[in-house]
Amino acid sequence: MDAVATGVVDTAERAADRSTVARVSLLAIALGVTAVAAAVGGLFWPEPAGGGDTYSYADIASDRGLWWGLLGGLAVVAVINVPLQAIATMFLVRERGSLWATVGGCLMWVGIGLQATGGAGWASAYFYPTDPSLDPGVGSAVIEAANNDLAHLFGFLIPGALLVVLGTVIQCVGLFRAHVVPVWVPIGLLFAVITFVVPGNGALGLVTSVPMAVGAIGLGYFAWRRVAGSVTAP
Repeated sequence: MDAVATGVVDTAERAADRSTVARVSLLAIALGVTAVAAAVGGLFWPEPAGGGDTYSYADIASDRGLWWGLLGGLAVVAVINVPLQAIATMFLVRERGSLWATVGGCLMWVGIGLQATGGAGWASAYFYPTDPSLDPGVGSAVIEAANNDLAHLFGFLIPGALLVVLGTVIQCVGLFRAHVVPVWVPIGLLFAVITFVVPGNGALGLVTSVPMAVGAIGLGYFAWRRVAGSVTAP
């Protein structure tokens, strides 16, 4: 290969390297921003007056806009965050543990689609019956009917959340096996498991949301550092 051809190849490789750095940088930024947004959003999640997982007409009516916006916003955040987390892990784990990372990522993609769909449906199920133009008795009856049909109310949400958590655990096994990030990164991500025990809303929710956010931010950072350190200067 002559000098001109070699120079062209080198230039193309450097351009490709810079493009990869830019893309992974965007991934890391989006992963960090959405992780923080999810933690902050959990602080505003209302607690049902009667306890449990469902809400009454009185719980929603006065803050119906907040309810709809919060659930819809968190669904959007999750649809961005979870796939990026899966991609970042698969990007980092390429040899030992790669099968774990791939299988976990696939479960997370399917799960977050179901979870986000369920979350948006849940928001709508409570938002429309609390419209001020409707008779409160009618709206309350609709919400009560929805609460009595948990199979449809949470039919997408709960299976999706379970798949996301299962996929996260599997990907964390890949991260532990690959040794491509410090152990605190997968440990932080594994706090997702505790969300099924510790409520994810209010100040108590910070017990799980902060470690998860730190883990996601760390994942994005080490993905960025991997490519940033490999770029050769022109």
